[in-house]
Amino acid sequence: MADAAQATAVKAAKRAGKREAAERPSHKRKQEIVTELAKLMKKSKTIGIIDLRNLPDRQFSLIKKKLRGKAEFVVAKNTLIKKAFEKAKVAETLVPHINAPSAIVFTDLNPFELFRFIKQNKGKAAAKPGQIAPFDLIVPAGETSLPPGPVLSELKSAKIDARIQDGKVVIGKDSLVAKKGEKITDLAAKGLQKLGIQPFEVGMNMTAAFEDGLIYGHDVMDVDEEKLMAQLASGYISALNLSVEVGYPTKANMEIMIVKAVRNARGLAIEANIYEKEVIGDIMAKATRAHDALAVNVKEEAPAAAPAAEAAPAEEKKE
Repeated sequence: MADAAQATAVKAAKRAGKREAAERPSHKRKQEIVTELAKLMKKSKTIGIIDLRNLPDRQFSLIKKKLRGKAEFVVAKNTLIKKAFEKAKVAETLVPHINAPSAIVFTDLNPFELFRFIKQNKGKAAAKPGQIAPFDLIVPAGETSLPPGPVLSELKSAKIDARIQDGKVVIGKDSLVAKKGEKITDLAAKGLQKLGIQPFEVGMNMTAAFEDGLIYGHDVMDVDEEKLMAQLASGYISALNLSVEVGYPTKANMEIMIVKAVRNARGLAIEANIYEKEVIGDIMAKATRAHDALAVNVKEEAPAAAPAAEAAPAEEKKE
């Protein structure tokens, strides 16, 4: 019986070896892959390096589908990718960025457009034991869709304040299951999975891109668009104010400078009493205000009226 089991194991090993040999590309096929990659490198406007670590196949397929017609992805061994760069003599500076299982993306999109699309199409993933918490993992208080049963003790083991209320499992208060930077325990991972909480983001990680002879790293392409637009708007306003203040005319500030000049000229003409058609009404109004103010002052400073003469003494009584 042991001999039979051993024979079965040997046969299974042979089948696995044949399957592996079939999947392993031949030398000729490797050369074809290098040639195909080199051709794509020469004709593409943008070449990107995608790190495939921790990227689920489903997420990879989803992004490829959304970019169909706009980008082409090729997955190959790193050694073949590096040989293709050497053969194409294009973007060789990308080679140091290939440090993990990688895919190459070829597109006419610029690196920032491609990176933004990839960043906006990330998915959610459940926590696994041993992973590092990206932030404080807190289970919020409230009802759950879980029925009462053994799940209650599982949640409590994960430090989740679970209880039965009105025939339902509810979370009595916000419960911290893992602090930022801590490893997620097996119990915590199971508790989060039971509640359907997926704290991790999964998606493509484009480590670098090449366009027009320039290499763009991940940090350069990862632009906070809202912050950038706010900075650009602030810079524009500051530059506009400075140009107007120093009297440097440009297309953007010409109208503002003309309005400012007209306003200053009117103010000077009114102040100096220069009788021009455009300001004569303002000068007359200024004169009227001055007259009214003077009249008020004269009236306030005038001496008080003399008191009325005392009444004449009563006529003496006739004798």
